[in-house]
Amino acid sequence: MTTKMTKLFMLLFFTNLLLFSCQEPSTHDESPYEGPPKDHIISVERAGEMYDAYTQRRVPIIKKYEDSIALDGSNFEPTRYAEYDLQTVKQYIAYIEHEAGQANVDIKTLRFYLSNYPNSDKFANGDVVKYPRKNSFFVVPTIAYEGKNVDFSIEEVDGKPTAVPISRVNSTKEINQNKRQADSTGQMNEAGFFISNNTAVQGGGTTSLILNDTQLAPPPGTGGFGNNN
Repeated sequence: MTTKMTKLFMLLFFTNLLLFSCQEPSTHDESPYEGPPKDHIISVERAGEMYDAYTQRRVPIIKKYEDSIALDGSNFEPTRYAEYDLQTVKQYIAYIEHEAGQANVDIKTLRFYLSNYPNSDKFANGDVVKYPRKNSFFVVPTIAYEGKNVDFSIEEVDGKPTAVPISRVNSTKEINQNKRQADSTGQMNEAGFFISNNTAVQGGGTTSLILNDTQLAPPPGTGGFGNNN
């Protein structure tokens, strides 16, 4: 190889090296594509049948009841769907996986609880009720505990993040009576449910993993399933 060709080769080599070194590292991190989840995807036709069945069998009952107790004579419109933007869902999954990892437990399922906003302007803790009387749902991750899947939150126990099965209790006295000592792994206690302030990280070192506060529909003019208007 001549001196001229050697210099040209070295110039091209260092130019390419410089170009690659100047590229920003990719922040687009996705799990390997494995296709649709087996046995969990339904057809558009089946979704339509299920939506229509709810329209016929549940909506009239909800509407009749809510209209009957409306003191102002208002016309109640039952909730037909709720939605999150995709980034919120991805962030939520990353959040609960991180918190579970800190507590050294594996999330088994995501459990969707059907719920209802109270007929009030505010919750018991003073937070504003965004959709009074409306149907909704909230999402709670579960872990395996004593042979079954249980809802859980994260609590600081002896300075360490600990997975805590959620137990519906109503007072400090009941919490103290029902709370268990950590098991042999140091990863399980019991704690109160919905005894909180208005932040995700609650008093006493408890961190909630419950997802809610979505956008509900209708408001009036919002189309149902298959009617995107």
